[in-house]
Amino acid sequence: MSIPFFSLDLNSSEILKVFQSVILPFNKHNSKKKLTQILEERFKNKNISLLPSARIGFYLTLKNLFKEGDELIFSSMSFPLYVKIANQLNLKVRLVDVNIEDLNINYELIEQNINSNTKGIVATHLFGNPCEIDKIKKICEKYKLKLIEDCAQSFDSFHKGIETGNFGDVAIFSTSLLKIPTTLSGGILVTNNVDLNYKVDSWIEKNLNKANIIYDVKLLIKVFLSILNSIPWIYSIISDKIFKTLNNHNPRIYRKILYSGMGMEEIVYNPLERNDLKKYQIEIGIKQIKKNKRMTEKRISHSHFLNKGLFDEQNIRLINCNSNSKGNYQYYVIEVKKNAKNFFNNIFKNGIHVMEEDVWDCTNYGFKIENPNDNFEQTKKSNPNLIRIQNNSYLNKKLINKILLEIKKNLNETGKF
Repeated sequence: MSIPFFSLDLNSSEILKVFQSVILPFNKHNSKKKLTQILEERFKNKNISLLPSARIGFYLTLKNLFKEGDELIFSSMSFPLYVKIANQLNLKVRLVDVNIEDLNINYELIEQNINSNTKGIVATHLFGNPCEIDKIKKICEKYKLKLIEDCAQSFDSFHKGIETGNFGDVAIFSTSLLKIPTTLSGGILVTNNVDLNYKVDSWIEKNLNKANIIYDVKLLIKVFLSILNSIPWIYSIISDKIFKTLNNHNPRIYRKILYSGMGMEEIVYNPLERNDLKKYQIEIGIKQIKKNKRMTEKRISHSHFLNKGLFDEQNIRLINCNSNSKGNYQYYVIEVKKNAKNFFNNIFKNGIHVMEEDVWDCTNYGFKIENPNDNFEQTKKSNPNLIRIQNNSYLNKKLINKILLEIKKNLNETGKF
């Protein structure tokens, strides 16, 4: 039996709720109000916007908070589409290398990259591991810069006991199909800026509430197939051979399917690409957030088990949180020191459909940056060798143990790397 690269942790009552809300999509406003109130309890004294995607929230944030020619600092290992959006809005981009421990932005390098044009810092909590966000916040206060937290992967992650999203002027979470919690495509914007909150909500209401039956049907089909593919035995029947064939014979298409959200191929990012959230998406979001603590605890338990089992493996470097943080382990990522491609292909061939995570180096996409001659040593060293291991709360301990044994077996057989 093959293990899918991701699983939606939905029980039968939640799946039923999807179809109930599709058939009876009424009182959406009440559902939206309930989800917003739940989030306001989590992010005190913040304003909440529910989004059809995180990238729309990022686009509207940059468009409303900055003007052409302003300069933003990003980690060199960030979501590439966000850098592309900054380029598209004629903002200047300066990249800062990452630290070796958790591959988040090296805060010690930030100040030397600040100049008179610098107006903001985008701090990415990569793989759900919080960066040193308190130190970055102090730098922003010192130089009067806007702080934007990219929390796409870090819902329920904490730095010094405070949840990510509570530090910045703006924080943006992804609740897409592959994120936790999920609204089956969507995002959340958290801000202390009342004016930004109003402008984001107004823009969405004005531009995205138009009916589009074709889009809605496509999304529902995608959701349905994703739910089915979350279940290992169904995935083994439906998609296993398809993904193996694509990976072997057309890896470009395979990667495009998995990394469509990276958004690099389009000439221009279109903020009108998605419709507003449907009632069934909001209802799933409510249920997901209510059980999110249990899901996080299960992923942390899986991660500790994998860490213990892989600790002594010489060809693997474990990517963990800094000592002041507690990550959500939404992504369990390892760095394979030698022959990462061979490692990936062998594991994949044996039914453990891990993912190559070599997509985060923002110097690889031809974006216009202000410091192209910097070497970004740690980014260049680590990015090509990253592999994401399945760590979904849907999976049980037996399947996690199967993953661990397959990794160790592969290391021993090829071993010698």
